[in-house]
Amino acid sequence: MSYSKKIVFLTENISWGGSELLWFKTILELANFNYNVAICLHAKLKVPNEILNLQEEGKIIINTSTIDSLSFFKRIANRFLSYSKRFKSPNLRQAFITDFKPDLIVINQGFNFNGVDSMLFALQNNINYVTISHAVNEGMWPNVELRKKMQLGFANSIKNYFVSQDNLLVTQNQLGNILNNTEIVRNPFNVSFKIDLNFPESDNFHLAFVGRYDFYAKGQDVLLQVLSNEKWKNRNLVVNFYGEGNDVENLKDLIEMYQLKKTIIHSHTATEEIWRTNQGLILTSRFEGLPIVIVEAMLCKRFVIVTNVSGSKELVIDNETGFIAVAPRPEYVDEALERAWQQRKNWEKMGIKAREEIISQISENPALDFANKLQTILSDL
Repeated sequence: MSYSKKIVFLTENISWGGSELLWFKTILELANFNYNVAICLHAKLKVPNEILNLQEEGKIIINTSTIDSLSFFKRIANRFLSYSKRFKSPNLRQAFITDFKPDLIVINQGFNFNGVDSMLFALQNNINYVTISHAVNEGMWPNVELRKKMQLGFANSIKNYFVSQDNLLVTQNQLGNILNNTEIVRNPFNVSFKIDLNFPESDNFHLAFVGRYDFYAKGQDVLLQVLSNEKWKNRNLVVNFYGEGNDVENLKDLIEMYQLKKTIIHSHTATEEIWRTNQGLILTSRFEGLPIVIVEAMLCKRFVIVTNVSGSKELVIDNETGFIAVAPRPEYVDEALERAWQQRKNWEKMGIKAREEIISQISENPALDFANKLQTILSDL
């Protein structure tokens, strides 16, 4: 089969998460079209079987590499050589892309800057590229050198995609200029668009905190501090944690330290099962892109409590489909949770409205939407 255009998907992450869903499901949409598709991955990134199956069927090429590709002996030698004489690691990813000669590179970033060197490589080699930025941290600002790279990289992309309007605005502030080649895209989700779950009945009120155990980003510690207040301990509110991550032991320690008897850590649980037993979502993030868990909860007719960071607030109507805490601080989360508690008899109605709101703002297949955008770009090259 002869292919009309070549496209490389390049992801900068080393662990699987929500930032990988868009490119992954977009490739599934593109696999049956007349494109030569390749993916460049870090060797530590574990990809789904669907991708591996496409490779076995000859529909895509997977290139994996590590940061350090020097031989053992060269790494030993570098310990004794001056910096100017040390062996340098060849960039095997860039070498693969050079040989592949793509018409377009899709640079997938967990943040808005960790793909900048790939942007500059594409620019220097006259390769067309687009970027996807999945999160922006207002607490991490680029230094002078990185800022110049970001300005050059974003300005010369065919299109820069962001998952929330807030992420775009913060990025422009970091750059110090308006980007005219931008667009907001949505990530795929892990439940059926047409899902219809009943509201769970229980003697207690159950909220789910769904997200990786990473206090720096997700702020589980903020919620635990709120729940340590006696008023919450004395109420029939159960908070269920779902996820995995490096801070799981810290999570356990804080639950024990605060003596939180109605706070439960669960092993891996399917998304649909989470919403069969929980009446709402609570997420006390310090920064985000636009959390997929918000979309999934709302599709399942569940109200949400979120902090006013990044895109978390963009899909939520305060006091109608959820509750927005002013900031990821205990006093503000407590205020939003208290408002939710006072409306606990209305959680089912709020969840119904949440679903009505979310299906008006997102499409049934965001990956197909993105695949169509890429096809339009490729057809113009």
